[in-house]
Amino acid sequence: MINTKRIALLLLIILSGIITQAQSLADIVNKNVAALGGADKLKVLKSQYAEGTMEMQGMNFPFKRWVLQDKAMRLEFEAMGTTNIQVLTTAGGWIQMPVMGKTTPEDMDSASIRAMGKQLDLTGDFYRYNEKGNKLELLEPETVDGVKLAKVKITYTNGNATTCFVDPATGNVLRTANSMAIQGQHMELVTNISNFAKTADGYNYGSSISQEPVGVKINITKMENNVPVSENMFRKP
Repeated sequence: MINTKRIALLLLIILSGIITQAQSLADIVNKNVAALGGADKLKVLKSQYAEGTMEMQGMNFPFKRWVLQDKAMRLEFEAMGTTNIQVLTTAGGWIQMPVMGKTTPEDMDSASIRAMGKQLDLTGDFYRYNEKGNKLELLEPETVDGVKLAKVKITYTNGNATTCFVDPATGNVLRTANSMAIQGQHMELVTNISNFAKTADGYNYGSSISQEPVGVKINITKMENNVPVSENMFRKP
């Protein structure tokens, strides 16, 4: 004989678990959006300018970066007396890297374009993630440096995936992990984000970023949003 009461109780427990997980994921999303400045600010974020230094192998390289939301990104950094450029747009990308012997602009390879694509989105992975086509999966939390962090896997429309470690108290993403192919070798790139600051117009960002195992440290000393950025600077010479 079927025990209908037992089945009803099991269904209630199962459904309760699903609802709790959905609410927890929604809470993480909402806190992250609020931490970045809030939905009202993110929806009017059109451009960004940042500058600072990159440290690698004991050397510091000044950099500047310009981004047009969902359109283009240009990174410039000084190294060994040369100015090096990386540009990514929705149509492709190009590089000019004298420090590597590349003195004339060259098209960026497809693997780099694929890996860097998310840099065109200034609003973060969680804001309007459904509209962007991002798929979010709530994983088991993980303790990092003594702090229990929420863990969310994000799968993008191009098939790439990122695991975000989110501080449930603040909504800040403190770490990301990506599996990447660099020069034909697969590696796990871990990015740690700290020293959160706020711009004059109320946008939040992590000013200290480190990446392992490549050993790159980034220190952002200036951040401005919604500044005039000419589209000409993204065109390949």
